[in-house]
Amino acid sequence: MVAAVYTYLLLLIGAVLFFVLHFVAQWRFSSLLKNRYPDQWKTITEADTGRPNGMANWLRVRRVLRSDAPALFNDADLNRWQAWWRRTPWLAWPCWFAAMAIQWWAMKQG
Repeated sequence: MVAAVYTYLLLLIGAVLFFVLHFVAQWRFSSLLKNRYPDQWKTITEADTGRPNGMANWLRVRRVLRSDAPALFNDADLNRWQAWWRRTPWLAWPCWFAAMAIQWWAMKQG
């Protein structure tokens, strides 16, 4: 039973860390894009209204991250953070579901 508790805690911590890394990767991608490519950043942030808007910017950056556009910059750092952004949910959700399965199993055991 002790091994199950440790496994549960490790999976739960891993899921939380991967979810946090997902947001950190988006933030780091945005900051690199803003600092290295200000003209392209301006195109993203001022696309519709002509002025920055926090929620709209967040959604536009997510749209850029989903696309293949960052590869056009030929910037290894941008590509790496985009890869982390894409990969972390695929790592976080299995950890989360496995932790929930262990919790369910432990509750059935009594």
